[in-house]
Amino acid sequence: MSIDFRSQAIERPRGHWYEDFEVGTEFVHHWGRTINQSDNSLFSTLTLHFNPLYYNVEFAREHGHPCEQVNPMLVFTTVFGLSVEDLSENGGAFLGVEDLSFRRPVYPGDTVTARSSVHARRLSEKNPKQGICTWHTRGFNQRGEEVIDFKRTNLVSLKPAGASA
Repeated sequence: MSIDFRSQAIERPRGHWYEDFEVGTEFVHHWGRTINQSDNSLFSTLTLHFNPLYYNVEFAREHGHPCEQVNPMLVFTTVFGLSVEDLSENGGAFLGVEDLSFRRPVYPGDTVTARSSVHARRLSEKNPKQGICTWHTRGFNQRGEEVIDFKRTNLVSLKPAGASA
């Protein structure tokens, strides 16, 4: 007996529309991500970041760290990725990152979580079906210490006529 699960699926809206992003609204992004040594080593190698701080334990210890440090760009892309479902999944061009600050080191085994608040928004002058949103995203380790923060801007679609809330 074969069951067609697609016929039983319930379509759920994904992402948010421009109208959902009132300045000051905060989004606590789900799950978080534990970054391990393999993530760090692979990312640093694939992106040609050959700073020994990211893969040499003895070098890192000689420079005051308990072990190798997670590549800060891996921390950035991880925290950025945690925010996508809530902020930009409905599509629209990515317009850039500003004010990127690495607040404290992240080490293999640390779990990063993220939350974002709507920093600014305005309607697009060129496309009446889109707006421009800027969010302030902050990443935290498992102790609640801020490890990174940045602002990012995207085009965001306005809610189409007849779309559910």
